[in-house]
Amino acid sequence: MRLADVARIDLNLLVVLHVLLETRSVTKTAELVGSSQPAISRSLAKLRHLFGDRLMVKAASGMMPTLRAESMREPLANLLGGVETFLLKPKFDPSATDRIFRIATTDYGALAILPNIAARFAREAPNAAIEIVGFSRDVFRALADGQVDFVLYSDNPVSGSFRARELFRESFVTLVRREHPLLRQMRGAKGVLPLKIFTAWPHIVVSIFGGQGGPIDAALAEQGQRRHVALRVPYFATAAVITSASDFLVTMPSRAAHQLAPRLGLVILKPPAQVTPYGYRLLWHERSHDDSGAVWLRRLVIEGVRLAGGSRVADSGSARRR
Repeated sequence: MRLADVARIDLNLLVVLHVLLETRSVTKTAELVGSSQPAISRSLAKLRHLFGDRLMVKAASGMMPTLRAESMREPLANLLGGVETFLLKPKFDPSATDRIFRIATTDYGALAILPNIAARFAREAPNAAIEIVGFSRDVFRALADGQVDFVLYSDNPVSGSFRARELFRESFVTLVRREHPLLRQMRGAKGVLPLKIFTAWPHIVVSIFGGQGGPIDAALAEQGQRRHVALRVPYFATAAVITSASDFLVTMPSRAAHQLAPRLGLVILKPPAQVTPYGYRLLWHERSHDDSGAVWLRRLVIEGVRLAGGSRVADSGSARRR
């Protein structure tokens, strides 16, 4: 039978046949499928014509299937079971999945988000995994193509229209080693670096894609000041480790700083060049918006940030700025 022939068949008739084979009763079949006895009788007539067989015949105990109908019982049940499985929305069970979730981010995103969700992720999905994909210039193309599930990114405009959820507002702090000489010069400064001290020492700048300046440099320029950048690296953790072993200063987003400072013996200070706080977001493609696994991980991230003290701002629309 060709596909075109199958398209002319009323597949509801197969449901009627399946129930008839189970109940062996037109009356009970009508009750179970929510129809009338005459309608079931008409369906049986159509089935007999379709298969060229009487299918169900009268017997002392009700109706009995013919040999042809009996041979259909198991394959028909399997067929309808497959259709039911096909039509049902798959349920995601974290405890049973071995899915690998791919998140594209810088090491800042990993530092800011993963410590808040790692324990719960391992507990709820012991066989699953998160793979952090390095942030690149093609990251949003990778998101659009399905190569990654999520992107963690600031509120800067992005190319393409994606779903987005702002996780928190972020600001900058400066790190120095605990024995740094400048700390002796700051008595009475209440944790805020004086501009003169800030610009007197060499700095490490974290630059993902290179470049000569950043928001701190722009804020300094507005005051007619500049700093000496002695080292540029692409990783916040690397910058913090070097800072702990030198007299360099590094200014970075506060959530990364609070993860790194206690472990490396660093002191957190406020920079004199204040930058307007910016939003940090979780982005995903429309195709995965209703995927139950993706929904579960999004909820895990959002709740982890909330419990860690981040502000929660909902925005399920396009990630483009309006």
